[in-house]
Amino acid sequence: MRVASPAVLVVGAEPTLTWSVARCLRRAGHAPVVLGRSAWSPMRCTTDCRRYLPWRGGPAQVRAVCDGARIETLVAADGPTAQLLAQERVPDCAVPLLAHLATLTDRWRLARQLRDLDLPAPDSQLLADAGQLLAHSLVYPIVTMPPAGEASVQRHADHAALERAVAHGRLADGFPLMAQSCVAGWKVAASFLAWRGRLTACAVLRHTRRGHTFYPSRRVREYVERLVAACGYSGAGQLDLRYDPARDSYFILKFSPQFGNSVLYAERAGLNLPALLLRADRAAAAKVALPRAGRVRLPLYERGMTLATRWLSVGSG
Repeated sequence: MRVASPAVLVVGAEPTLTWSVARCLRRAGHAPVVLGRSAWSPMRCTTDCRRYLPWRGGPAQVRAVCDGARIETLVAADGPTAQLLAQERVPDCAVPLLAHLATLTDRWRLARQLRDLDLPAPDSQLLADAGQLLAHSLVYPIVTMPPAGEASVQRHADHAALERAVAHGRLADGFPLMAQSCVAGWKVAASFLAWRGRLTACAVLRHTRRGHTFYPSRRVREYVERLVAACGYSGAGQLDLRYDPARDSYFILKFSPQFGNSVLYAERAGLNLPALLLRADRAAAAKVALPRAGRVRLPLYERGMTLATRWLSVGSG
C-alpha cells in the first residue's frame, strides 16, 4: 500500500480506539506511528502502523517522538489524550482548543449551553448537598453524576430509592452532584468533525444488538451544527443521545472529544473520519460528508483485532 503524506503520529490511552484510528489511517494510505499506553499491544504484530511505541503518559515523550520520526501531524485517539495534549499545547496536534473541551466535557456546563441554544436535553439540576438532592423537582426515574469527569452514573427509580442511597452513603462521588431525568429510548450517537465552527463530516448511528446502523437524521445533524457553530469548535467529537419513539424526540446526553467506538464502522460505510481530520481545513469548504445509510458489519480481521486489543494489551508504558 502506498504511504501517503503527511507523517502521522497517533497517541492514545485506550488500546482498542487507538488501534481503530490507526487502522482507518492505514486504509487511507497512511502508515502512522502509534504511541500507546500499553507496554505490549497486538498492534505490534500488524501492518496497521509503521511502528508501535509504549507511552508513559507525558507530553515530553510525545514531543520527542514527533522530532525523532519527523511527524507532521499528531492525532489524539481518545478523549483523555485529547484533553492532555490540548492542555500541554503540543504543536501540530489535531485536537480541539482547551477552552472548548472545558465547556463541552463538563456535564453541567454542557447542559446549560444546550439550554441556552434551545437544543434538546433532559431536565437537569446542580445540587450542593443531600438536602437539595432530596428536594429536587425532577421527574423519576433520575440519574445522579458528578458535574465533571468520567465518574459513575447512578440510577434512582423513585424517591424512596434515592433516600436509601443517601442514607446508606451510596452516592460515591460526593457533592456537588448533577441530577438528571432519565430518558427511555434508543441509543444514538453522532460522530463528527468540525473546523472553526463549521461541520465537515457527521455519522449518525443507532446502537442495537444486531450491530451499528447509520441513518441520515437531519435533526441530529442540525443539533451538531448548531453546537459546533456556537463555540467555534474544531476537531473530532461525539454526541451521545437518546431517541424516544413515543415522543419522536431526541435528547442530548453527553459530549466526548474523540472519534467514538464506531469509527471503524463509519469507515466501512464510506466515511473515514481520521483521514478527513488530516485535511479538515480543506474539507470545510465542501458539503458535509456523510456515511452510506444501512447496517454495517466489520470484517473478521477487524472484529478479531477489536477483541485482541481489548483483552491482550498488557501493562502500561
